[in-house]
Amino acid sequence: PDAGTLLMFHYPSTWNHFLPDHSLTFRVMPISPTETEVTTTWLVHKDAVEGVDYDLKRLTEVWIATNDEDREIVETNQQGILSPAYVPGPYSPGQESGVMQFADWYAAWLERALAPRQVAAE
Repeated sequence: PDAGTLLMFHYPSTWNHFLPDHSLTFRVMPISPTETEVTTTWLVHKDAVEGVDYDLKRLTEVWIATNDEDREIVETNQQGILSPAYVPGPYSPGQESGVMQFADWYAAWLERALAPRQVAAE
């Protein structure tokens, strides 16, 4: 119980949350410009027995509720973005740091991918 937690991100599509008694993985997979599939997987010790070593409802209820809240926020945001009145603005460092990190990662990846290749001199 005193081991703490660890978060690991692997942009652009997964992040992991490691806790003393279980771990979670989240995978975000774009389906289309307006659809995304989110998969949450809970991991317990291979010998753990449901109802003995963990309670499935207690293990999953916070994350199911959080995912549902996040889905509602994203769907509402998507409606706003599709509005003809929408004008993009800057990201909020306090609320959207993960989005900023992703955008920076993606832009740097594109720059590397599109950069002219150096040909070795003979």
